[in-house]
Amino acid sequence: MTIASGNEINADDMTASLVAQIVADGPLSLARYIEIALSTADAGYYQSSDPFGHKGDFITAPEISGLFGEMCGLFLAHMFELGKAPEETESGRKKPVIIECGPGRGTLMADMRHVWGQLMPELAACTVHLIETSPYLRTLQEQALPDAVIHWHDDLSALPAAPLYGIANEFFDALPVAHAICRKGIWRHRLVTATPALGFGEGAPLTTAELDRWHLSHKAASPDGTVAEFCVMGEDIMQVLAAHIARFGGAILIIDYGKTDNFGDTVQAVAAHKPVDLFYQPGQADISHWVDFGALAACASEAGARLIGPVEQGSFLTQIGLKARAEQAAKHADPEMRRALLAAYDRLVSPAQMGSAFKVALLVPQGDGTPPGFVTHNAETEPSDRQAR
Repeated sequence: MTIASGNEINADDMTASLVAQIVADGPLSLARYIEIALSTADAGYYQSSDPFGHKGDFITAPEISGLFGEMCGLFLAHMFELGKAPEETESGRKKPVIIECGPGRGTLMADMRHVWGQLMPELAACTVHLIETSPYLRTLQEQALPDAVIHWHDDLSALPAAPLYGIANEFFDALPVAHAICRKGIWRHRLVTATPALGFGEGAPLTTAELDRWHLSHKAASPDGTVAEFCVMGEDIMQVLAAHIARFGGAILIIDYGKTDNFGDTVQAVAAHKPVDLFYQPGQADISHWVDFGALAACASEAGARLIGPVEQGSFLTQIGLKARAEQAAKHADPEMRRALLAAYDRLVSPAQMGSAFKVALLVPQGDGTPPGFVTHNAETEPSDRQAR
């Protein structure tokens, strides 16, 4: 499950290198193309620069307001309290560890640790495990978390045998996703070709095993041209996290663009805060897709855990008290800061901004009950143009 970097490719010549590779070896799967564009050593999009914030290509929720990280930290602190057995004592409790998948600049973890330092010192004292392959971003994370004991991982193969509490915010949507396309009732691999420019082509039909793995073997016939998506890395990662949670306990928030099936072409590329063509300067644009929360839930269940949700981000944040926290902060702010706080609140919860497109799910051990934030279970919503990232 390592996010492989592949052969090194010069950042200034990635398109030519991809074309040459396809001409020599044949078409690439879309997942492999995305993997090369995002994760190639020294040239991949996430490997050599900071894509976040106003100066980057997109803005994530933690960069919009520290209130987002505060509320996520408070929620995880609540889940930690709920996870304590009545007979546990401080000395007898298995010490948890903190995890973040795709920690970006470290902003979200810093905000969560800040609130833990004030209200939940036991969590603030835990070691932090960051799933991050980019040397550049690891440097930024170290700077953002100067007082934390950090362990970096390329993958999930070396997690400690302990309860996990943490978050994956805009992580699963950046994992490589493959496409199949339906032609006359037959699902075929949708591939990246070079004829002579990079573009889509069609390959061999999916095998019976592939149809099962893609959750397509029992689906009704689809109209010609229907696209289905499958993120093998996302499902593998969820299975590992869920098996760990099932065995050792904990709670992990998963926040991402998403829906509850794998139909539709949801892959999108963004550069300088604007949509661009998927094959625009590979390595120079963010590529993401809408996460199939239905598939993640099935993986969690198979591994003996439970995925609660997803619910809309706006609903989740509202239920756990973001509005009251923003209003409290605004009372002690000058007019300019007050306007910024209220604007950030609107961006995080408004359906026209991030509130509807983003979904929130919670990975926990098997059991009953619904924690705060997940009282309503929203129906599937179809993908629309990206409003914010």
